[in-house]
Amino acid sequence: MLRQILARVAEAVIERTSYRRVIVSLYTNPVSPSSNSETRVVEYAAKGLTAEEEQEILDFITAGKSICEEKFHPSFQLGSAYYIPKNKIPHSLVPYLPSHRHFINIQGWHADDLLLIPLRIDEGIIGQISVDDPLDSACLKQETLDELEKLASIAAIALNLAYHQEQLNAKSEFLDLLANSSASGSVIVQDRRFRYISSQALELLGYSREKLLAINPWWEVIHPEERGIVMKSEDRPLPLKFNARGIRSNGSAIWLELRSQEIDYQGRPALLIRFLDISDRVQTEANLREKMLRDPLTGLFNRLYFDEAIQRELKRSQRYNHSFTIMMTDLAGFKRVNDQLGHQAGDRVLHDIGQVIQQQLRESDWLVRYGGDEFLIVLPETDTEQDELAQRLRATIKQWSIAHLTELSLRIDVGWATWHAESNIPISRLVQLADIKMYEAKRRHKNPPTHTQPPSYPPFTSSKDRS
Repeated sequence: MLRQILARVAEAVIERTSYRRVIVSLYTNPVSPSSNSETRVVEYAAKGLTAEEEQEILDFITAGKSICEEKFHPSFQLGSAYYIPKNKIPHSLVPYLPSHRHFINIQGWHADDLLLIPLRIDEGIIGQISVDDPLDSACLKQETLDELEKLASIAAIALNLAYHQEQLNAKSEFLDLLANSSASGSVIVQDRRFRYISSQALELLGYSREKLLAINPWWEVIHPEERGIVMKSEDRPLPLKFNARGIRSNGSAIWLELRSQEIDYQGRPALLIRFLDISDRVQTEANLREKMLRDPLTGLFNRLYFDEAIQRELKRSQRYNHSFTIMMTDLAGFKRVNDQLGHQAGDRVLHDIGQVIQQQLRESDWLVRYGGDEFLIVLPETDTEQDELAQRLRATIKQWSIAHLTELSLRIDVGWATWHAESNIPISRLVQLADIKMYEAKRRHKNPPTHTQPPSYPPFTSSKDRS
């Protein structure tokens, strides 16, 4: 998961900026620019490096070499980032991989320049985004720095959550073995019924001993969705370890880890099963998972969620021969909000606009903050033109803008593309088509056509009315 997040951040930098080389690193422990602290790289992802440069980084990490905070010296600070010009690269900055390109703009970027964007959490800097080799060779632009800082902020949250989840998973087995005996219970089952029940098992399940002994078969205390695991025990051994929801006497569910062992009980084969309540752990993992899939600014689903969920939607549509639509939107004029009102006001606008868009969708639709001021909408089971929804979004955003941004104006540009089973367009191409149509809409608003006929697009098959 950590590697996947780092790779997606690196891809986003390449897609959204002019920089062609990027390295995204995660540290073993946070560092502070003022603490003379050291750390090591635990994981990284890169784009635009040669095979030799990649190997140099791998050798550095494998050797367990340390990096220090000197590169985050205040003299290099530029907003939240650190710009290190040529001839000022600290000796401690290793591995250092200068660009192989030659830049002829004297006042612009130099092959030895470096831009670092730290990944910050409350405890300090947990990693960095390192970029260089810009295509345009120009000096650093504020809009590019803003985009990089947004990516770094989202990446820091996602990496911090993912790292703690991996640590939790790694430690869970050890913690289970050390669990207090009062938190676990033991039963012996034989001939489909309970034969022995510990007091801890009674407490976990909330039954009296008499009621549990009377239950036949014993797996009635297991949630119906997980009973298939234990019902197979008559023709094959029960799994040595598995998780399942137990049904307590009051009907509530409790997550249990069950460990089984074949034993001899009163001269006949039986199973010893230990119960451990893992409800808190399951809930914690679910909460971490939910946070990883949500954009912290707007509360909407994020791109990580989209990448996973769209594959499920694709498989479902392929199975049932249904169509679905991907709609891409962009807020025209949003840069002026940040420039004139500040980034905090811009963040509030993004949050509120997300809620406004959400209110115009069906319950089955899902809205994603795709990045910056772009929102992506997935519309399951749609195979018609989406003009009605697009017009409604434009009108609603315009009304919201008039009511809340009296001195500024926001407009939403919309484009969409529909997946059909007969064409089976790849998801990446579908997103690209929606993005192209969105920019066509943006150009039409900037340069209105003189003819009265609207521009034509490839037709979509029509059947289902969104209303």
